[in-house]
Amino acid sequence: MPAKQKKADKKVTLTLPDGTRKYFYGRTKKEAEQKRDEAKRQIAGGIDVGNNMTFKELADIWLREYMAKKKLHECTKASTKGIFDRYLLPELGHMKLRDIKPAHIDLMLLKYADLSKSTQSKILIYAGAVFDKAIENGIIPRSPTFNKKPTADDPEEVKPLTNVQCEELLKTMKGTRVYPFIVLVLFSGLRKGEALGLMWKDLDFENRLIHVRRSVIYPEGSKRHGEICDKLKSDSAHRTIPMAPEIYNVMMAEKKKTDSVYVFSMRNGSFLTQESFRSMWDLIRYRTIGGPATGHHVHATLDFSVHPHQLRHTCCTRWIANGMTPKEAQYLMGHSSPDITMGIYADYIAEQELSNTAKKLSSDGLRLALG
Repeated sequence: MPAKQKKADKKVTLTLPDGTRKYFYGRTKKEAEQKRDEAKRQIAGGIDVGNNMTFKELADIWLREYMAKKKLHECTKASTKGIFDRYLLPELGHMKLRDIKPAHIDLMLLKYADLSKSTQSKILIYAGAVFDKAIENGIIPRSPTFNKKPTADDPEEVKPLTNVQCEELLKTMKGTRVYPFIVLVLFSGLRKGEALGLMWKDLDFENRLIHVRRSVIYPEGSKRHGEICDKLKSDSAHRTIPMAPEIYNVMMAEKKKTDSVYVFSMRNGSFLTQESFRSMWDLIRYRTIGGPATGHHVHATLDFSVHPHQLRHTCCTRWIANGMTPKEAQYLMGHSSPDITMGIYADYIAEQELSNTAKKLSSDGLRLALG
C-alpha cells in the first residue's frame, strides 16, 4: 500500500514589483518566511526574483554575442560551442538560472571527474560567463561557480623522447597506418590538428616545403567528424616549414597510394574523424608494454608511452639540441609567444646541465681503483 503523502509545507506569499505573486514554502512557517525575506533583500538589490529564464536560454544569447566577435577564430568558436553542447547544456540547460546552486556545480564536476583539467577549466569558465551575464541582468545575485576549481590533477609534464626511443618507435611502427603521421610530426613539429588538416597541395615536393594553412578541430569530448578550420590557432601558426628528407621519402610513397586530397584520410576520401585517429593511434598503444590488449597477433615491445603532442615537443627539443636558435624554433613551431619556445629551451638546457653535473660526479680514476 503506497505511503501517505506528507502534509503540505507551510506557505507564504510575496507580491513582486510587477504585481505578480510568488510563493515560498518551508517545513515550518519560519523557514518559509526566511525564504521570503531573502527574496525581499534580493529585490531591494535589483534582482528579479520572478525571472524564470533557464540556463540554456541565456547561454544561447551569450553564445550569439560571443560568436559575433570579428577577431574570434572559427576553431575557437567551434570548440566553445562544443563545451556547451557536450557538457553544460545537458547538465544545466533545463534549469532556471535562479535555481542553480553551488551544489549543482559540484555535482557536475563530479560527473566530469575523468575529464582533463583543461576541459574542466573551460566548463567552469564558460558557465561562469553565462552566470556573470545573469548577474549583470539582475537575474541572480551571485555566481554558483564562484571559487570553484577544476578537480582533475595537473597534466603530466611533457617529456621529449630520447633519440633511442625515437629510433625504437620508428622501427616498431614502420609499415603501419600511423607511421607516416609519426614521421611527419616528429620531423616537422606540426600540431596534431595541423597534420590532420594537411592536403597534398600543401606539400611542395619540388621545393621541399610544407605550407601550414588549416587545422582539423574536433568538438570537445565528441567522436563526431570534426571541422576544417582555415583560420589557425594564431597568426603565427600560418607558416612554411622545410620538408625534412625523412618526410619527403615517406610522403612521396604515400601520395601514390591515395586519391584523396587529404594526406591522412578516411576510405571515403575525407579527413580523419576523431574516432578514426584514435583507432590509428591505438596501433602504437597495442605495441606498448602495459597497453590495451588486442585480438590480433601484436607483440608489445615499446617500454615507453607516446602522446601525439610529445612528437611535436620532441621535434622542437631536437632542433634546439642541433643548434637552432629559439627565434628560429618559435617560427617553425608556430608559437604565438617566445615564452613557449623559451620554456622548451630552458628545459633542454636544464637537462644538459644535470647530465654534465652527473658526469663531473663520476671519477674514472676512482672507479678504476674500486674495480
